[in-house]
Amino acid sequence: MIGEQGLLKGLSVVVTRASHQSATLIKALEKESAAVIAAPSIAIVPPLDGGQPLDDALLRLDRYSWVAFTSANAVAASLARGARRGVIRRFDHLKIAAVGPATAEKVLEEMKREVDLLPTVYKAKELARAFPEPKENDRVFVPMASEGRPDLAVGLKERGWNVDAVAAYRTVTPSLPSAVTEKLANADIIIFASPSAVNGHIKQREVPIDSQIVCIGDITAEACIAKGLEVVAVAKSPSVADLLKAVIDLAASR
Repeated sequence: MIGEQGLLKGLSVVVTRASHQSATLIKALEKESAAVIAAPSIAIVPPLDGGQPLDDALLRLDRYSWVAFTSANAVAASLARGARRGVIRRFDHLKIAAVGPATAEKVLEEMKREVDLLPTVYKAKELARAFPEPKENDRVFVPMASEGRPDLAVGLKERGWNVDAVAAYRTVTPSLPSAVTEKLANADIIIFASPSAVNGHIKQREVPIDSQIVCIGDITAEACIAKGLEVVAVAKSPSVADLLKAVIDLAASR
């Protein structure tokens, strides 16, 4: 079995995912004998507006027909805020769209229901294209990162939907212990799972990146390229299994 072979033995792999999202990936890499460097380059915090626009949307959930989630963090932030405001049950009448499998899994975990819409290509633009034609007075609620890309909201508006895109959280760059930053310079592989992780990691580093880069998807890869970084592998889907496979395939080619 792959897990018994230690296919990543002797390689150091940097995981830049937020601490609350990295455990499964780290465990999978360590099962393959990788020397994992946990270096979270993003942390999730409340939006700068204090969350009042999010509260306003949550208290008026009855006027929406859909909620569209662009990340697992959007699911968690929206439901946590909804629970504090006592409006969780108001989600029950909504149809739910998710940009990809990880977001859909978070919906299932938090809401105990399957999503109603999942695009075949896991991108915000594709999710907008997958939406049905709006009926009269249809409105969609899009909780998102305050610094998130507007692709979904723009795409839905172009389709004729009434859209309320609201900041549910924001990402910040945490400080890393010096013992961790010292290890980054000699790491073999770095894994990025979002454009914000790319930007945060660059801010955290004391030296230029000289590691091979693996990305979770095309949008993250594009963020790397925009920063002048070479991407050597992109996972076939935004899942831990395919991220691991991309790293293993890269290791085999080294």
